[in-house]
Amino acid sequence: SPSPASTKSPSDTSSTSSQGEIPVPGNAWLLAQSAAGTRRVQEAVEEASEEGRIALLEEFRGHGVKAMRDPHANHVLQQCVRLVEPMALQFLVDELLEREGLAANVARHRYGGRVVQQLLKRCGAEQVSELAEVLMQEATNLACHSFGNFSVQNLLTSGTQEQRRRVARAIAKDAGSLCRSRAGDGVVAVAMEHAEPEDRLLIAHAILAEPGTLVELAQGRHGHGAALRLLQVLDAHESLQAHMILAEAIGTLRASRYGRIVARHMEESMK
Repeated sequence: SPSPASTKSPSDTSSTSSQGEIPVPGNAWLLAQSAAGTRRVQEAVEEASEEGRIALLEEFRGHGVKAMRDPHANHVLQQCVRLVEPMALQFLVDELLEREGLAANVARHRYGGRVVQQLLKRCGAEQVSELAEVLMQEATNLACHSFGNFSVQNLLTSGTQEQRRRVARAIAKDAGSLCRSRAGDGVVAVAMEHAEPEDRLLIAHAILAEPGTLVELAQGRHGHGAALRLLQVLDAHESLQAHMILAEAIGTLRASRYGRIVARHMEESMK
């Protein structure tokens, strides 16, 4: 999608006047680093043939990570990830893996995280297996991060069965922290929808086992949905236990914007 409009600095104005005469092929990386230039590059990518798109993308080789973090150039990379054949994206995956911890740091970045998410969705499981591995090693920390959590969600929705299982078990291991995190409760909600049935049950048991966690989850923007799904995956005895925990906190739930949704469910289920 085109880079959002922004107020131009003096440097933007001068670069825009000169950029009007600079051809995009051969200058894609240079142009992509300004608000006006990135629009030109995105238009060129949109209009180019597959071969032309790959040639433009190749101009970012060696600058991949910097481009991912750039407020303008990241839009070009996201567009290329959507439009170019996955194997042409390999150098972006490779550059993320050049240094230990780099991939996770980019996943936490406001702009870079978007490109990481697109790569996880677009590329085949084998192509991003090493990238997924390094992200899974930091799954819990990423899950609680305002931007990093989206890459973990992508592993749960687009990853292999084994990757989804590993992420789900990491969530179960640290369910308390995730359920109390504004970002983490979103990851728990996705896990309760996309994880294997036995892993959803594992997460549900972990939430029930830690006092106060279920009530905290039920008050979250995304967590309230996870709390309702939790009630569905438990057996009759465990579901009754969960309902009792929530019933004891009905006043707290009613006072919460999202908790009152769970409270209404509780009231209807007791009719």
